Amino acid sequence: MTGPEELSRPRVRVLQDPQELAEFAAAEVAEAIQRAVAARGEAVLGLPGGTTPRSALELLARRPGIDWARVVLIPGDERMVPVSDPDSNEGMIRAALVSRIVGPTPMVVGWAVEDGMGPETVVGRFEARLLGVVPQVEGQLRFDWIGLGMGSDGHTASLFPGREYPDDELALATLHPSGQRRLTLGPNLIRSAARVCFLLEGQAKAATLAAVLEGPYDPVRLPAQLVARRLPGCEVWCDRAAAGLLTHADVG
Repeated sequence: MTGPEELSRPRVRVLQDPQELAEFAAAEVAEAIQRAVAARGEAVLGLPGGTTPRSALELLARRPGIDWARVVLIPGDERMVPVSDPDSNEGMIRAALVSRIVGPTPMVVGWAVEDGMGPETVVGRFEARLLGVVPQVEGQLRFDWIGLGMGSDGHTASLFPGREYPDDELALATLHPSGQRRLTLGPNLIRSAARVCFLLEGQAKAATLAAVLEGPYDPVRLPAQLVARRLPGCEVWCDRAAAGLLTHADVG
């Protein structure tokens, strides 16, 4: 169990509304890509699903000056469905971002779910692909940027309340409260990224965000704390409605 002395507080950037949040996120991610490409010749990003990231991804597709041929995109979590399924996060990423890019497109490394395949098999094959595309820094896989959402129940990626999650697993098979099988990057791999940012909007997230950032540390109840409270330098980008119950935030 992490003690209070080891916990951190993310930097919270508050934008006026969902549109301004999406524009800010698209600009920040574009800059992160350009910096990584300039430094290493490539950029590796972990992308979230959901409606809030979708708007930012659509805007990102139109940002100038990105060498998309040097970018690798990886869904941070996924449902046990093929990419053609409307619920697929990879499918959303392809529709919102990849299909809208004019010219060379990025590589997408998905979870490659196939009919009849069990989640443990999917995870094992996905981990092997990660080892081939994510750079290592001091023996640790390191994404250049990972974006996360957060549910009103305090989950992030597909790390749901009610259980503890091992730090040392690159990827995990998990279970949504509905019983749906899910797949997700592990907490330590997320925390190891060069930059990790939560994207949140709406009043429905306000109470949960305040509990995650400013309440007692209880990651079994609020798994988002595994990243938000354990990663110095973690960022939260949100609109005014989502930040309404916070006591510390930077208004943009």
